[in-house]
Amino acid sequence: MQTNVTMLSPDRNLFGVTIKQNTKEQSLSVTDLQKAYETARWQYGWSDKRINDILSGVTTKERIYHLLHERNLIKTEITAFMEMVEKEGIVKCLKGLKVWKATGRGENKSVYADPYIWVLLAMELNPLLYAKVVIWITDTLIFDRIEAGSEYMPMNAAIKTIVPKPDYAKYARVMNEKVFGKHMTGIRQLASSEQLKKIAAIEKFVMNAIEMKLIKNDTDILNAIKNYK
Repeated sequence: MQTNVTMLSPDRNLFGVTIKQNTKEQSLSVTDLQKAYETARWQYGWSDKRINDILSGVTTKERIYHLLHERNLIKTEITAFMEMVEKEGIVKCLKGLKVWKATGRGENKSVYADPYIWVLLAMELNPLLYAKVVIWITDTLIFDRIEAGSEYMPMNAAIKTIVPKPDYAKYARVMNEKVFGKHMTGIRQLASSEQLKKIAAIEKFVMNAIEMKLIKNDTDILNAIKNYK
């Protein structure tokens, strides 16, 4: 059974605060988001803002509803949702839907939210933070992930020309061990921009080496991945 590991990516940095992510729930730290805002507000002269205050706003609750509804995490109409939130409180509702979780106590207490909710809150805090989050998500996490993924299928197609029944999962595990130092389900979702670029480079290297007849069998593929510089 996969344990809940807290991982840090250098790309998940806002105003000097590295945003922690839990691997099991795939959630991001709201506590770190508040810390990042606190750091930036002293630098830029922003007003004091609390995420709890943002959550209490009607507009934020409506946006949260649509995020949940579009992803089929909630079936009710918005009026019923708003009534439930008014009665139970937004945090309790989010916890019930398993998109919000508090861990630890006292100074060690940390709050984590579903990534969609987390991004919504970040964008509500400040226009500059909004811009940084959009660039952060788009440049370093989406485009590089697309690049890594775009090389994957051509590599698999090339492997199939020399291995009758390829075990693609085996090659993925070895590549994860090469890039991350270990294998774990979903680890690539936590990859930094540089790690994603390395994955894409290895995939392209293996594909080109097969086409050039430098790699001829399963063992050659594994050695090429393990020894890639």
